[in-house]
Amino acid sequence: MKKKLLAMLMAVAVAATLTACGGGNDAETAETTETTDAAEETTDAAEAETTEDAAATDAADVSVILVTMDGLDNHWVNVDAGASAAAEELGIQYQWMQPDKKDTQLQIEVLNNAIAAQPDVLVVAAVDPDAIVSTLQSALDAGIKLIYVDSPANLDASASFTTDNYAAGQEAGRQEIAQLEEKGITTGDIGIVSFSNATQTAVDRTEGFISAFEGTDYNILEVQYGNSEVAASQAAAENFISQGVVGLYGDNEPGAVGVGNAVAANEGWEGVAVGFDATSTALDLVDSGALYCVMAQNPQGMGDGAVRAAYTLATGGTLDETDVDTGATVVTAENSADFR
Repeated sequence: MKKKLLAMLMAVAVAATLTACGGGNDAETAETTETTDAAEETTDAAEAETTEDAAATDAADVSVILVTMDGLDNHWVNVDAGASAAAEELGIQYQWMQPDKKDTQLQIEVLNNAIAAQPDVLVVAAVDPDAIVSTLQSALDAGIKLIYVDSPANLDASASFTTDNYAAGQEAGRQEIAQLEEKGITTGDIGIVSFSNATQTAVDRTEGFISAFEGTDYNILEVQYGNSEVAASQAAAENFISQGVVGLYGDNEPGAVGVGNAVAANEGWEGVAVGFDATSTALDLVDSGALYCVMAQNPQGMGDGAVRAAYTLATGGTLDETDVDTGATVVTAENSADFR
């Protein structure tokens, strides 16, 4: 690169010399003008190539760390898959870090380790939107840029890539109501198995789901929590079934699978169950009829978008959009094959 640039600069110098020595006739003037133009083009080309090489160097130096709620949920595995693929394409440094389980203190420890590594950008899915704020602020104070995926904290960031969880939860509720009415069931209790009462994602999905039942004759029972564990979610769902509920809702992957397993284990139950996240296990439960539908997010899109935004920020660019809704789709047995 240095030799090529030197040759180009020598060409510019020769062009300048020719211009200085030129005579006064028209032919010489035309030739001088052409030579000067050529010199300017050469200079532009040299600058362009230098910029391209600098960009390539910058890409190799960019580092991004993703910190999720845990590494067990397939949702996070898919977020990482999207992020990792984008990082490989862009040629940047990338690492996924996560606690062993959804736990605020454990996530704070992971975040502190990530901050100590001094990445250019930290991509985070917050277990608790308030509890990790001071930790994230320390990252910003250290000059690290912040992007959220799935679950933002209550601290301003450069961008977020999330599902509109309230709207998606509301749609899940509408789907449940429609299926209950199709079965001729217009009243009865509804049981919700949530994964958290602290994570904003869970709160939004629960509140959205409940909002769909406003003005109906259904009754929402007190929310039970499965803590993102299939077994605990199944136990909560089976408890609801024993109370005679007509509808069930699990608001994340373990919750949906736990609810589906409970329905499968109680073959005589004639209600309707819906869930969140289109993992292979959840889709199997949809195809078997244990779950009527699940709301499919776009976790790979979250990871991909976050890493591309991180690269743009780290290389001095400006984001066209900073609050990105990555979407959610109703998945039933009719279209489940499209999500496998």
